[in-house]
Parts: sequence; C-alpha cells; structure tokens
Amino acid sequence: MIVEVIMPKLGMYEDDVTLIDWIARTGDTVDIGDPLFVMETEKVETEIEAEDPGILVQAAPAGHSGPIGSVIGYLATTAEEYDELRARVGAP
Repeated sequence: MIVEVIMPKLGMYEDDVTLIDWIARTGDTVDIGDPLFVMETEKVETEIEAEDPGILVQAAPAGHSGPIGSVIGYLATTAEEYDELRARVGAP
C-alpha cells in the first residue's frame, strides 16, 4: 500500500507552509514516530514524524512552499512500490 506524505495543518490560521528540510531521505525506511521532515508556518518550525511505516520517496524538494494538505512525498511498503514511485515522481 502506498501512503501519501502530506503537509499537515498545525494551527487554525495558516494556509501555506514551507518544507524546510527532509530529515529522512529517499530510500530510507521509516517507522511510525521517526522524524520525517521539518516544516515552517508563519510562526514556528516544527519537526514532523512519520504516521505510517514505509520506504520514503520524496516528491517535493526542501524549500517547497505549498498549501496545507499538499502531497510532498510517499511511503511505499514494498520494494516494487518504491521502484514504481521513484520512476513516477522522478526522485533521486
């Protein structure tokens, strides 16, 4: 199963956020609770943890700004899904 990694909503008033940096890299296996990326709202930088286990495929680069709920990456549960995702999103 492929899981989308999205920009979460942390507060009531922000609409756009910035992906400051990825902590995990494409190809890293993460478990629930592992640090995944750092995002920035108007007021704070926050480290976001993985909500699902899987193999990370980054779809958005560090510095990417976008709306809450936008897809910035994927977690694959199998090597086949990982290879398919890398080809589809052009991940390194």
